[in-house]
Amino acid sequence: MSRVIYVFFVVLLTTSACLSEPAPRVRISAWYWLNAAPKVDWHGDFVTMRNMGFTDVVLCWGIDTAAFVKRRDDSLYAMEAARKAGLGAYVLLWHPEANSLDREPKYLQVDSANHVLRTFDVFNTEWRNTQWKQFVQKVAEIFGHHPAMAGYVFDDSFEIGGTGTVSYGEYERQRFGHDLPRNPKDPFWREWCEARAQWWEDWARDTNSFIRAVDPDRKHLIYLEDTAGQILSPKLRETAGVDFLRIARHFDAVGGYIFGGHWDYLPDSGQKMAEQSQTMINDLRLTLGQKQRIIYTFWVANNSKKGSPPAQYPTADQIRLVCETALRAGINYLDMYGFRIGDPGSTPEETERGEPGSGPSYPLTGQFPQTFLWDRPEVHDPLGNFLRGLNTR
Repeated sequence: MSRVIYVFFVVLLTTSACLSEPAPRVRISAWYWLNAAPKVDWHGDFVTMRNMGFTDVVLCWGIDTAAFVKRRDDSLYAMEAARKAGLGAYVLLWHPEANSLDREPKYLQVDSANHVLRTFDVFNTEWRNTQWKQFVQKVAEIFGHHPAMAGYVFDDSFEIGGTGTVSYGEYERQRFGHDLPRNPKDPFWREWCEARAQWWEDWARDTNSFIRAVDPDRKHLIYLEDTAGQILSPKLRETAGVDFLRIARHFDAVGGYIFGGHWDYLPDSGQKMAEQSQTMINDLRLTLGQKQRIIYTFWVANNSKKGSPPAQYPTADQIRLVCETALRAGINYLDMYGFRIGDPGSTPEETERGEPGSGPSYPLTGQFPQTFLWDRPEVHDPLGNFLRGLNTR
């Protein structure tokens, strides 16, 4: 009996300690392509991330977000590996094009040149209430109760493809009630922009309702992002029909990410990236107001020189400059792309060969060597000193 009491006491103390562990003052995450690494590497990489000061990891199946369902066991293994390393884990739930969901033509976007695209028609209520609902709820069902779960990420959310002006399918023709305008000079253009803005908002509301019906835990953030240039573009409402403010209010957090085009040897390289970050955050805050949670994502690789190893930039000091700028702007969630990132290939054939699939093992994608954080060890110690300090001051 005394042994039972002792064991119960130890479990109680351990549980209390976990429950009382304070949330980090600054959340710091980095993206990780699971299929850029052998499965045996995952836990070690996550330990390295934790030791550097990262609090979370954004788990991705490169090229195919649907692999979180198709590769359920591997995905749960990754989630558990993150937990054991002391990281929270986000799942990259959605990319409009990089997914292997079955595509019925009636559910796809049609652009202003009448091209049927690979991206799904989010305006279509039949699609939202069938395939889309089933998919997002399956992801929430699989991962929502895992102790490492941190949230769901929607990436490149408004990357439509084609002419970028959508959607001109049969569904829209029937629902709008007029000939569909193709440009601002056509009749009913204003009504067309408003109709699409409302349909996007309907998608955002439905999506969050679908997920929360299965995973009601508000600590699991539902987070939407796209490039800063996309979401802040004054043309986005006319082309894609997006009113970003109306969509953002249905998500727990939003973000606009920037690429690493300014990383180089010049003395002011880091400062230029910091200034670009400051401008983007200010513009996003002006658009969204003070209450909307913003996650700031930026590339920690020079996207114009990836694949030409070894990378010398950004340095740890250059990354620190951007982080400090975001923190001064009121951001308390820093997100970096990325820790270990695969190469999707330069041709459709290469991309298809790299898809995770549903077989007993997954093919490894190519690797951008010595470009992202994973295999730039010279950055780890100085960057880690800074990142760890953000939550120990």
